[in-house]
Amino acid sequence: MRQLNHFLPKQQTFDHKLRLIVLVALVFALATPLSLRGQEKQKKSPEAKTELFAVPGASELKMHLQNWTAEQKIKKPDQLKNVASLLIKLESPLSSEEKLELAIQVFSEMNLESKQLIQAYQISDRLPQFSSHPLLVEGQAETFYLSNMRYYVARNLTQFRMIDQALDMFNSINPKFLIDPAGYLFFKAVCEHHLLQKEECEKTLKLLLNHTESVPQRYTQVATLMQADLADLKEESLDEISRKMSDVERRLELGNSGEKVQKVEDDIIASLDKLIKQMEDQAKSASSSSSGAGQSGSSSSGSNESRVKGQTAPGEIDKKKLSDNGGWGQLPPKKQASAKNIINRNFPSHYRKAIEKYFKKLATQKASSSN
Repeated sequence: MRQLNHFLPKQQTFDHKLRLIVLVALVFALATPLSLRGQEKQKKSPEAKTELFAVPGASELKMHLQNWTAEQKIKKPDQLKNVASLLIKLESPLSSEEKLELAIQVFSEMNLESKQLIQAYQISDRLPQFSSHPLLVEGQAETFYLSNMRYYVARNLTQFRMIDQALDMFNSINPKFLIDPAGYLFFKAVCEHHLLQKEECEKTLKLLLNHTESVPQRYTQVATLMQADLADLKEESLDEISRKMSDVERRLELGNSGEKVQKVEDDIIASLDKLIKQMEDQAKSASSSSSGAGQSGSSSSGSNESRVKGQTAPGEIDKKKLSDNGGWGQLPPKKQASAKNIINRNFPSHYRKAIEKYFKKLATQKASSSN
């Protein structure tokens, strides 16, 4: 018993030291994740600082318009009265689009140059003749007036399917000055999506869906569909080729047939040729595995059928010429039939129809330009 009593103080001392060690270890273990989390917050801070785009309130917009009106130094009573009557409308609830239209009316009322541009690019049945007006193309839009004027014109150009000109203007705009930031990001994404600028479009859609207030439901729904569409889009797939064809048709309908369009046409034919060859190789591989080595020799002659006439090696594509009868570039009838059969076997019928329509349209364009 005496020995046991002699042992107890030592045991208590040991337990006390053990508790201290455990306590220190616990504090260290808890402190380490906290410091790491602090570091993670620091790393993520740039993303957290991404600006939130919002529609200006009525009082803020009224102040911007009044300041801009004062800068015009126009003292005609009728004009000032008209602007005042427009600003009164801000006392009623307005959507971002309605606020933009009101601002455009003020610009038109107080500035003749603005009025002429607005009339030239307003939505109508007539296709506008795009001009490189300094207000539209020179420098960056870093002011309230210039940003909203360019956005208004670029938005309308998008609806006229003048995608390239619209996107150039969108890229020159600082969105923090915009009355309708959601509309700006939406129509910019539409242009990038149409031109297959996948990475840029994904960034724009992310800003629209995650960093913009008061986004109309129709924009949100279409933007979500665009995101899903881009996720499924594969480079040099028949889907991508079909979209490039549609873009060439759009350009031709707008009267654009320069070197840029011709390059896209060559890229389309080269991509089709590559895709057809891949399918032929897959078909031959499946055939040779099922019928043995004897058939591989007889089918080898068909491996080059997808090559364009004059091609010297895989991947080297000659410049294509369209036949007057709407044929597929320089592909002779036999090779056209081979290509069509492969596409019919592997893809829905609308792809074949799109390809045939595309080449017929190019042939028609060629015939009309030669007359």
